[in-house]
Amino acid sequence: MALRASKTAMTMKAEGPMPKLAKALAPAIAAANIAIASPVFAEGTGEALGIDDTRLIVPVILIPVITFILYAGFASEQDNEDFFDTYDQRRK
Repeated sequence: MALRASKTAMTMKAEGPMPKLAKALAPAIAAANIAIASPVFAEGTGEALGIDDTRLIVPVILIPVITFILYAGFASEQDNEDFFDTYDQRRK
Protein backbone atom coordinates (compact mmCIF):
# COMPACT_ATOMS: atom_id res chain seq x y z
CA MET A 1 0.00 0.00 0.00
CA ALA A 2 1.64 3.19 -1.19
CA LEU A 3 1.24 6.36 0.80
CA ARG A 4 0.38 9.59 -0.90
CA ALA A 5 3.06 12.18 -1.27
CA SER A 6 2.76 15.04 1.19
CA LYS A 7 1.44 18.24 -0.29
CA THR A 8 1.53 21.65 1.24
CA ALA A 9 -1.68 22.71 2.89
CA MET A 10 -4.03 24.96 0.97
CA THR A 11 -4.29 28.52 2.27
CA MET A 12 -6.94 31.16 1.75
CA LYS A 13 -4.48 34.04 1.73
CA ALA A 14 -4.88 36.34 -1.26
CA GLU A 15 -1.77 37.72 -2.82
CA GLY A 16 -1.34 41.08 -4.48
CA PRO A 17 -3.46 44.25 -4.49
CA MET A 18 -6.80 42.50 -3.98
CA PRO A 19 -6.91 42.73 -0.12
CA LYS A 20 -6.42 46.50 -0.24
CA LEU A 21 -9.09 46.82 -2.89
CA ALA A 22 -11.49 44.63 -0.93
CA LYS A 23 -10.99 46.76 2.20
CA ALA A 24 -11.72 49.91 0.22
CA LEU A 25 -14.85 48.45 -1.36
CA ALA A 26 -16.32 46.94 1.81
CA PRO A 27 -18.13 50.12 2.97
CA ALA A 28 -19.57 50.68 -0.49
CA ILE A 29 -20.80 47.11 -0.69
CA ALA A 30 -22.36 47.36 2.79
CA ALA A 31 -24.13 50.60 1.88
CA ALA A 32 -25.44 49.05 -1.33
CA ASN A 33 -26.81 46.05 0.58
CA ILE A 34 -28.61 48.33 3.04
CA ALA A 35 -30.10 50.38 0.21
CA ILE A 36 -31.30 47.24 -1.53
CA ALA A 37 -32.84 45.81 1.65
CA SER A 38 -34.56 49.03 2.78
CA PRO A 39 -37.91 48.27 1.07
CA VAL A 40 -38.15 45.19 3.30
CA PHE A 41 -38.55 47.50 6.30
CA ALA A 42 -41.32 49.53 4.64
CA GLU A 43 -43.96 46.88 5.50
CA GLY A 44 -45.72 47.18 2.17
CA THR A 45 -46.43 50.92 2.37
CA GLY A 46 -43.28 52.07 0.62
CA GLU A 47 -42.55 54.42 3.50
CA ALA A 48 -40.01 54.16 6.32
CA LEU A 49 -41.29 52.18 9.33
CA GLY A 50 -44.54 51.60 7.46
CA ILE A 51 -45.76 55.14 8.20
CA ASP A 52 -47.86 56.29 5.27
CA ASP A 53 -49.49 59.23 7.07
CA THR A 54 -47.35 62.08 8.42
CA ARG A 55 -49.60 62.42 11.48
CA LEU A 56 -48.38 59.01 12.65
CA ILE A 57 -44.78 60.18 12.97
CA VAL A 58 -45.58 62.13 16.16
CA PRO A 59 -46.91 59.16 18.21
CA VAL A 60 -44.27 56.79 16.81
CA ILE A 61 -41.55 59.12 18.07
CA LEU A 62 -43.18 60.54 21.22
CA ILE A 63 -44.50 57.36 22.86
CA PRO A 64 -41.08 55.66 23.13
CA VAL A 65 -39.40 58.93 24.18
CA ILE A 66 -41.96 59.62 26.93
CA THR A 67 -41.79 56.00 28.09
CA PHE A 68 -37.98 56.19 28.28
CA ILE A 69 -38.09 59.46 30.22
CA LEU A 70 -40.59 58.04 32.73
CA TYR A 71 -38.60 54.83 33.13
CA ALA A 72 -35.31 56.71 33.54
CA GLY A 73 -36.86 58.79 36.33
CA PHE A 74 -38.23 55.67 38.01
CA ALA A 75 -34.93 53.81 37.71
CA SER A 76 -32.93 56.70 39.19
CA GLU A 77 -35.13 56.65 42.32
CA GLN A 78 -34.56 52.94 42.97
CA ASP A 79 -31.95 51.76 45.43
CA ASN A 80 -29.10 49.88 43.84
CA GLU A 81 -28.63 47.22 46.47
CA ASP A 82 -29.03 43.62 45.48
CA PHE A 83 -32.41 42.13 46.44
CA PHE A 84 -31.00 38.64 46.84
CA ASP A 85 -28.12 39.85 48.99
CA THR A 86 -30.22 39.35 52.13
CA TYR A 87 -31.26 35.82 51.13
CA ASP A 88 -29.77 33.22 53.46
CA GLN A 89 -28.29 30.42 51.33
CA ARG A 90 -28.24 27.98 54.25
CA ARG A 91 -32.00 28.15 54.64
CA LYS A 92 -33.81 25.78 52.31
